[in-house]
Amino acid sequence: MRFLRPIPKRLLPDDMLVFPSDGMGGFGEARSIRHVRAEITEAMCDDAHRSSALSGRVFVDAVNSQGAFEVPAGSRVLVGSLPHMIVRSCKRCAVIRGRVHHWELEVS
Repeated sequence: MRFLRPIPKRLLPDDMLVFPSDGMGGFGEARSIRHVRAEITEAMCDDAHRSSALSGRVFVDAVNSQGAFEVPAGSRVLVGSLPHMIVRSCKRCAVIRGRVHHWELEVS
């Protein structure tokens, strides 16, 4: 896998607002990332105040996502009109020589 093309913009229909974690329980200033792909599912929740919970994965391309950066775990994100979610993990997907192709954010 020497060369992998960027994820095409037509497959990145969503925009995301990121409030990066400051590492001390707070959040930094909002940053926008345009052209991401959110694959979110709704699951039933045991919490008496909420009937369902959202979770899933957000794909951020290193080339075609405007404003792309490695989002730290613990950050808060808003994708489209969905309620805010927390980034549980950020997986860096790299190609040859460690160059980042895209990031996969696990959110809930």
